[in-house]
Amino acid sequence: MNVLVVGAGAVGSWLGGALAAGGTGVTLVDPGPRREAIARDGLTLIDGRRVTRVRPPLVATVPEALAAARFDVALVAVKSYHTADVAAALAAAGTHAPPRVASFQNGVGNDDILAAALPAGAVLAATLTTGLVLEADGAVRGSGRGGAGLGRSAGGPPSADLAAALARGGLSVSLYALPAAMKWSKLLLNLLGSATSAILGWPTGRVFADRRLFQLERAAWLEALAVMRALGLSPVALPGYPVPLYARAAAWLPPGPAHLAFGSRLGSARADRLPSVAADLAAGRRQTENAVLTRAVAEHGLATGTPVPLSRAMSDLVDDLAAGRVSRERFANRPEALLAHVAPGT
Repeated sequence: MNVLVVGAGAVGSWLGGALAAGGTGVTLVDPGPRREAIARDGLTLIDGRRVTRVRPPLVATVPEALAAARFDVALVAVKSYHTADVAAALAAAGTHAPPRVASFQNGVGNDDILAAALPAGAVLAATLTTGLVLEADGAVRGSGRGGAGLGRSAGGPPSADLAAALARGGLSVSLYALPAAMKWSKLLLNLLGSATSAILGWPTGRVFADRRLFQLERAAWLEALAVMRALGLSPVALPGYPVPLYARAAAWLPPGPAHLAFGSRLGSARADRLPSVAADLAAGRRQTENAVLTRAVAEHGLATGTPVPLSRAMSDLVDDLAAGRVSRERFANRPEALLAHVAPGT
């Protein structure tokens, strides 16, 4: 089996490194500065006390990779705002493109972008739940929790061989009969703290330590669950994360006990790190992954007739901050301003 991994950030490096360690042929694609570090130092995966070092081939572009070899599957691990570029590059390759493409990206919507550009049934649903931190010199540190999820749509490509390859690399792998439920369940995890952290410039640990912000997050999460129900989907357990249990607790625990039970736990999951959208805003980028996260909940809520006022207000504000339509100083470190803007009267 020969695998093309598009994107050598935390997710792509972890997947590619695990596959290479398990004996699978892997080529990484990344045009950024990380390519130089991996080419120089190799790729190091740190999982507790286990340290794995590999040196998979690394190229700058998808066309360069496809010109050099044939691949059985491509794993897409770029930021969502680069998905259309990857889809175009794979589509332009025609029969030289891998017959299967799996999006391991956050949020919902990336699969649709890929599917619109590629042959029917080519896209394989996938997710990774391992918490990852990029370190210097091509190293990636894993949380020791989580794993990979794979599913397929009716008539879609099989995933058993990819699952076996990932397992040989040491990953826990779960297969899902309903890929949309898998992707939306991962979205629920990605939503936690995403918009609030971006707006305030706070890490998630600080967000969830604040009882008012915890309740704001909880209310937005319940909106996402309502959208899932409207789509005919129920949360499913993901590797390392009993998402259905979290959903029941969010719905039934009173506010005070809910914060006591989950506030510190949720905050410690990413502690002092900024989620993807917040990191993009902090770096001054005008593109973020909000479109496949909070914005996706708002848009699916509109499409299904599900009330999602918080998701709509939060996603609008994140987009306004990214575009420069609203000054970041207006909300940075100001939870009162955020609450007054998105949840007046609370």
